[in-house]
Amino acid sequence: MIRFVVVASLLFGCRISLSNETTDDPGTDANGGRACTVSTTSQSCLDAVTHSDLTWIEDNVFKGSCNFAGCHNGATGNDSRVDLSPGMSRAHLVNFTSNLDPTRKLVVPNDIAASYLMLMLGDVPPAMASPPAAGLPGAGRMPQGAPILCCQKLDAIERWITAGAPTN
Repeated sequence: MIRFVVVASLLFGCRISLSNETTDDPGTDANGGRACTVSTTSQSCLDAVTHSDLTWIEDNVFKGSCNFAGCHNGATGNDSRVDLSPGMSRAHLVNFTSNLDPTRKLVVPNDIAASYLMLMLGDVPPAMASPPAAGLPGAGRMPQGAPILCCQKLDAIERWITAGAPTN
């Protein structure tokens, strides 16, 4: 019974659409909502509903999805100048100019729609970005070659940004 209540709160407590239909825009579903899915099996996705702190996001989102195998880990020769390793990510995200679109900041505190990171993660559809984007970033949706993050992890990042993108 408790598991049912937890799953139900995840399904109805997140700002998501559960539609599986997609439009031509790979960042949205047919109803203009997010394309992410609510995970009921991944422990880190289930844990994400109680987090908005950068340390947790670094350890449970960036570490497993972004800063491995030469991607976003500060490695020498890395084409990306965004280092998402623990202790470095905030300096490389908050008010940090995007290398792909120098007119945008990766994270704008208190503004999800203006945060280019959320467009890159597929959380904000291009038409809903501030200002609206013509499409997905040149590098495509992040993490590259992997499924979009679960809704709970995207919500944790949203809560962190909405809280002003604090150090922790």
